[in-house]
Amino acid sequence: MGKGSLLAIFWPVEIVLFVYFLVTYILLAVFHERLPDVLWQAVTRGVLLAAYIFIIYWQNRNSQVKSLYALRLFAPLLLLPFLYKETDYFNNLFFPENLDLFFSQAEEVLFHTQPSLVFSEKFDAQWFSELMYFGYFSYYLLILFIPLYVYFKKGKGIAERVIFIVINSFLIYYLIFILLPVAGPQFYFSDQMSTLPEGYIFGPVMKFIQQNGEGQTGAFPSSHVSICLILLYFCFTKIRKLLPFVLTISVLLILSTIYLRAHYVIDVIAAFLTTPIVYAISSGTYKKLTRFNFIV
Repeated sequence: MGKGSLLAIFWPVEIVLFVYFLVTYILLAVFHERLPDVLWQAVTRGVLLAAYIFIIYWQNRNSQVKSLYALRLFAPLLLLPFLYKETDYFNNLFFPENLDLFFSQAEEVLFHTQPSLVFSEKFDAQWFSELMYFGYFSYYLLILFIPLYVYFKKGKGIAERVIFIVINSFLIYYLIFILLPVAGPQFYFSDQMSTLPEGYIFGPVMKFIQQNGEGQTGAFPSSHVSICLILLYFCFTKIRKLLPFVLTISVLLILSTIYLRAHYVIDVIAAFLTTPIVYAISSGTYKKLTRFNFIV
């Protein structure tokens, strides 16, 4: 494919992001009468998209500048907070109410209790809660740290693949969140959130993030657990020296999703079941897109 071709300008991760933006723009158009502030939402995401396209254009014009390459490579990760928050905006398009009643009842049937409530009640020591807050916070660090490590230690090619699989997997889960609105125990049992142990340093940090960055969406399946498992698999196959550290963090993170009432146990089980499928889809999509020489 010639360098003048439009498709030759874009990398695989950019192709799937543009497709995702297109799908959600279609949702804006189809459900505009049911969604609030549609014009503002369309303009905001349009500005983000324009800024992203400018980064692509700028890097293409200055392809030898390493810092611009790195900016373009990691820019999709910077879009994730907005795209995640947006799933809350598109919530309840297909179901009039969140499905937490069903999930909480399913927990009762399976476990004869609410594990997300009982866990923190049984283990209420402040040092343990701080460990859980740290585990949950580490999720954000892993998403950035592992691609950075791969970029500097393993090279551009592997870094592009890692970031693509992470981003594409997130986008798959975001579409599921839009289709299946589940807020999670932290919202469904909001009247009992005050009983959650405080923690020390990471406790206040995570409570700030939950209050300002979390929406009533994204519980089923747990993308926290799934992306964590994908990153753990990368460590197992590509960077074994990080495996003990990442495995430890992963155990804390998975436990913390229940302890901090971000997820039902069912969400975690679903993450373990869907991760191989999501990974296979993302990995296969990357192979197909690179086969068509979308990368310059």
